[in-house]
Amino acid sequence: MVEYFQGGGAEVIVCQGSALSYPWHSHVSTLTLGAVLEGVVELETDQGTGIYRENGLFALPPYMPHSLKAGSPYTLVSLCVRKAPAASGVFREARESAAALLRRAVGLPEVEERLLEELSLLSGRRSGEGEGPLAELRARLEREPELPCSLEDMAELACMSKYHLVRAFRREAGLTPHRFQLQNRVRKGQRLLAGPATVAEAAAAAGFCDQSHFDRQFKRLVGLTPAAYKRSCTAFSGP
Repeated sequence: MVEYFQGGGAEVIVCQGSALSYPWHSHVSTLTLGAVLEGVVELETDQGTGIYRENGLFALPPYMPHSLKAGSPYTLVSLCVRKAPAASGVFREARESAAALLRRAVGLPEVEERLLEELSLLSGRRSGEGEGPLAELRARLEREPELPCSLEDMAELACMSKYHLVRAFRREAGLTPHRFQLQNRVRKGQRLLAGPATVAEAAAAAGFCDQSHFDRQFKRLVGLTPAAYKRSCTAFSGP
């Protein structure tokens, strides 16, 4: 079972008794932390692979590519806080929202305390946005993923050949430009589904011309179908 609790620039995800695995991806807009309550998960990043068991905690800054595999059925609490609130003067408000969501979702003070303490530490680390043409391209693909942008268009924006672009982008972001754009289209679909948008409306607004393509990519990255995700957000929306 997967439950989503959202509000105030924060999100708590509870995977209970889950065997879901997540492919190589990144969280471009959020500081992400995970606390394993039961079972085992394997987290791979570009810095290595870690095995996390009961009471294990991991932290991911924005843009860090990673994958997660189930070592056994697990219960995992993930806290995601959007990078803008965490990096600005309203971090206290975002932290308070995160605390309220954790109390509602988990109700375990010791887990809440550990996650919030690590959140404070993670918010002060370098976020990895970078500068220059590649960073500008990455920002555009995050901000407006739904807009058509071919590899040739991306190469022109980044002022380099398309072959050099693919290598350089993968080196800096951990994903190809196309995969990064596709990931951000799914993320935009998530944000829309958390509101009043239907699945068809979210698919079109996120840049998918085919709803079945949206369904497949969404399930691959999120672990739920768009419809199941929307039901979860409706039933478990935060303050």
